[in-house]
Amino acid sequence: KEKYANDQSSGKIQGYGSKLANNASGQLEWEDYFFHLAYPEDKRDLSIWPKTPSDYIAATSEYAKQLRALATKILSILSLGLGLEEGRLEKEVGGLEELLLQMKINYYPICPQPELALGVEAHTDISALTFILHNMVPGLQL
Repeated sequence: KEKYANDQSSGKIQGYGSKLANNASGQLEWEDYFFHLAYPEDKRDLSIWPKTPSDYIAATSEYAKQLRALATKILSILSLGLGLEEGRLEKEVGGLEELLLQMKINYYPICPQPELALGVEAHTDISALTFILHNMVPGLQL
């Protein structure tokens, strides 16, 4: 189990992790997650990627490829909308070579006292773009 766990204090950010902490409002934040880099390929650590389902690596790799192309399109459109040359924003956030695509899969265990727990408190992501895939489980607030 430890082989697949992350250890942010040592710089190992990819892997499985848990967060159980009180936020500023006194509510308990509780989440389990799997985090890994999906793009560029040379930044991935496939040794920690799930083996089940058997097509996880292939499906996630294709998903990352398509999402990376979408990010390029969105950043290009935003550049033009801001009166900049096409591709300027993408260049400013690292371009094709440096822009990272990170994937975080959250799991919120059933809490015996749900009124005391909160998945993740209100926050702002620090990334250039955030794509959220909603799995139709109630509770997501944007």
